[in-house]
Amino acid sequence: RNRTMVFAPTPMPLLSITSPETIDKCKSLPLLPSDIFICSYPKSGTTWTQHIVLSLILANQRHRSREDDGTRHEEIHYDHVSDFAPFFEIDAHWNPNDNSLTESVMKNHDRLNQRIFNTHLRWDMLPKKQEEQIPKSEDNGADASSEEARKQQLRPACGKFIYVTRNLPDVCASFYHHLSNQKEGTYTQGFETFFRDWIAGKIPFGSPLHHLLSFAQGFSDNQYSAADRTTTQPTESDVHRSPQQPLLILSYEKMKEDLRGEVLRIIEFLGLESIPIEVLDEEILPTFDFKSMKENSQKFQPKSVTWLNGYQFLRKGATGDGKKMMTETVCNDGGIVPLMVLFCNWVEREQYCQKIGGMMNDSGLNKDLAERFLACCQSEVRKSICDTWQ
Repeated sequence: RNRTMVFAPTPMPLLSITSPETIDKCKSLPLLPSDIFICSYPKSGTTWTQHIVLSLILANQRHRSREDDGTRHEEIHYDHVSDFAPFFEIDAHWNPNDNSLTESVMKNHDRLNQRIFNTHLRWDMLPKKQEEQIPKSEDNGADASSEEARKQQLRPACGKFIYVTRNLPDVCASFYHHLSNQKEGTYTQGFETFFRDWIAGKIPFGSPLHHLLSFAQGFSDNQYSAADRTTTQPTESDVHRSPQQPLLILSYEKMKEDLRGEVLRIIEFLGLESIPIEVLDEEILPTFDFKSMKENSQKFQPKSVTWLNGYQFLRKGATGDGKKMMTETVCNDGGIVPLMVLFCNWVEREQYCQKIGGMMNDSGLNKDLAERFLACCQSEVRKSICDTWQ
């Protein structure tokens, strides 16, 4: 069944540490089968997921090597999470004269025997092809606009992509605190102005709804098995556990509610079968707790930017800040109303829920995935708060 593309890519504002040339290099990177991309809109739990994924991979390598020959091999440890899972789209990680990654990035990946990246790029901006599949010249003829051609362009030839979401009011509040305390490109206005710039897509990485829609489209186009499903609604097993399924969706809230369950989903998705369950429970899971990460914050404080006023990147690790700030901050917008009303009106104006529903009705997204994407906008807030102000 043909699908209608509901997300049309728009220009995305970039941080000062990222050039348009680097964005082009990112998209053209030849994929390897073992590649892992940890993807998110900023402040959605990226660093937390980096830490989880890297810790699980290192643990799996240690225990797999013991299974293979019964002897201990060198155990890799990291001083900083970005040592082995670097920020994909910053200029400093790419050679200026060609399309290759820097020697330091490649050296650490070689040591790990696997490439891991964290990225805030949208799905349409990420690489999709293996080296031998990248043509020397692109054919932009009429066939390129066909539905099948479009789907193939959005299907990664290999690799795994984990997409982390978080409810958008909390994202907004956390991003405001982040950019207000970041030395490079410090945001100097108040929260109301930031909120208006954020929903207008003027903040680095653009509109969060566009980001979500790009990945929803990616999930819609990538729920397939070896037989390439086109008419059959994928099952939960197909979506989360099929070896051919290249994407996994996580949410910050579900990780807070059931971290062990979400970690087990990651383990299954990445095929990390050598970690003993008792090691996971007794040694690994405790290190994913926010308190433990806070005590080892030097491993997680971003290296690509510097901070003002002793700002702590690992700030609260909680939920609900955004709802509180948007409810308590009022503005004059045809009357005195809280920002939460403007947030809800923005979601409706962008027809975000209708677009997610359209993907679901078009046999792209199953109910579970659609609900995960819809949860980011806190639909319950609209009923409990916004209606009383309209």
